[in-house]
Amino acid sequence: MPTRPRVRHAVIAAVLGAALVGCTPPANTGQARTAATTSGETSASAPPTTTEKPYLTTTPTLEVTGDAVKPGTKLKFGEQAIIPIYSDYAKGFVGLTVTVESVKASDADINGLPLKDEDKAKLRGKNFFFVREKLTNVDGTNLARVTAPILSARTKSGGWPGSLLGVGSSEVDGCKGGSIAPHDFSTKGAVFEACRLHFGVPSDPIASLAYTSKPYETDDSRAVTWRNK
Repeated sequence: MPTRPRVRHAVIAAVLGAALVGCTPPANTGQARTAATTSGETSASAPPTTTEKPYLTTTPTLEVTGDAVKPGTKLKFGEQAIIPIYSDYAKGFVGLTVTVESVKASDADINGLPLKDEDKAKLRGKNFFFVREKLTNVDGTNLARVTAPILSARTKSGGWPGSLLGVGSSEVDGCKGGSIAPHDFSTKGAVFEACRLHFGVPSDPIASLAYTSKPYETDDSRAVTWRNK
């Protein structure tokens, strides 16, 4: 396996208690409004030409039309699903591809997390699960600053992996930062990638990821789900 480059990554830090033994499923919101870029650095792109933000405070109705996948669609990791989504500026469609990488959590990465020593100790011997999302603008809609979806992750045993909750930043080897699309994510074919950090035991890795935001639902028969096989 090739050596993974060390990349700076902004992570959400610190609530570990229940997460190490099985945490509650995350809230699924794909439209957060925080600043980041696909590379973890400040975007140098010019602001979008459209300045009106009709969906800044209003949630539009999204529909499964055209090439969008139907509720209940099942895919393998690495396969693309076209889903409706919205930014502050417009409604549109993205091609979403997800993969998961499981790597041993190094002492150096654990020591760099903004956690208490007792919480860092609970991570020793665990694995990091890097959930990677690739979003492709499929129709040229102005999706500037849209957030990569937060997916509902389940492990091989049927539980939930641990997550780092709260506020903070750290360096994590191999997981790129930035969950917010750059200003120029407004042209057909534009791509940005995000990586979200989870953790758990090597014997119980993430086995499925579900997109449950509207027009899809949390029920398995109405979600869009990726599985490892």
